Amino acid sequence: MKTKRIWFTALLLVLLTSMFLTACGKGNSPDANSPAAGSSNSGGEQKKLRAAFITPQKLGDKGPVDMAYSGFEMGGKDFGIEMQTVEANKGEYEESVRAMAQQGYDLIIALFPDLLDAVERVAPDFPDTKFGMIIGESQQPNVISVLSKEQEGSFLAGVLAASMSATNKIGFLGGVDAPQINRFYAGYQQGAKAVKPDIQVTPVYVGDFEDPTKGKELSLLLNQQGHDVIYQAAAKSGLGLFDAVKETGKYAIGVDVNQNDLVPGKVLGSMVIHYDQWVYQLMQQLKEGTLKGGITWHDLKDGMIGLETATPDQVQIPDDVLKKIEDYKQKIISGEIKVNDVPEK
Repeated sequence: MKTKRIWFTALLLVLLTSMFLTACGKGNSPDANSPAAGSSNSGGEQKKLRAAFITPQKLGDKGPVDMAYSGFEMGGKDFGIEMQTVEANKGEYEESVRAMAQQGYDLIIALFPDLLDAVERVAPDFPDTKFGMIIGESQQPNVISVLSKEQEGSFLAGVLAASMSATNKIGFLGGVDAPQINRFYAGYQQGAKAVKPDIQVTPVYVGDFEDPTKGKELSLLLNQQGHDVIYQAAAKSGLGLFDAVKETGKYAIGVDVNQNDLVPGKVLGSMVIHYDQWVYQLMQQLKEGTLKGGITWHDLKDGMIGLETATPDQVQIPDDVLKKIEDYKQKIISGEIKVNDVPEK
């Protein structure tokens, strides 16, 4: 009996020890519904967020690509997000977007309408990935589309151009003949005709966003035909306009970033679009966990676009012209003036 009692006591101690160790093991594991579950690596550190920036145009355009990238870079640094940049080649857009999704990036920022079709095909296959479509309208639930009413800021550029033209002939240099670029032209045309109904507004298109040589040739042609102010919406191709006015002494109006100092005394203003802030906001929302699919339109009212006229030390623009621009701006913001997004024929 004594031997049996000793054996039973030993067995009971083993069982109690096993139960204690099991309970401790459960206490050290995060509950499946707790905030820690799935958000930490094996070392207990918070999972690092990752974002990719894909552009169909190369960096170094001194325009929208560089501006958007600056917002991406700043957001990555400010919010501790790991960054990857891809300059996608034509014919490989979908492969580039899909590769970033397959590599598990939390946010994929796709720049310009060129990448819209690729995003539309890839996004449904990766429902847990967020896609930021900069200038491209998507209905996919995991795509955040960000666009602007370029025609509103361009209307003011048209007011400026018409007011400063001595020949009653002004030009427009577009990258490609496409709806998004024609929003720039539509507003420019309408704004110019609001000031001078009989003014001639002539558009030309480079057919590419990365050919400043052809941009210069077309600008020179417009100048030779008597167009004394040209507004460009052509990215890197638009840099050719500034080379042209150096030779002809005519006026230019820049776009996307403030280009007023590119040719001293010859740039009347720039229609600035704050792509950097658009991208930075997406990075911030990724960090905060508030990214949601949908469409956002920026305009004159929210200050994400606007005309930045030359300073007096750059070009002397008469006070009455500056007042005229401001008056039209307020009429657009109030809704009194509706700006066309398609050019008049």
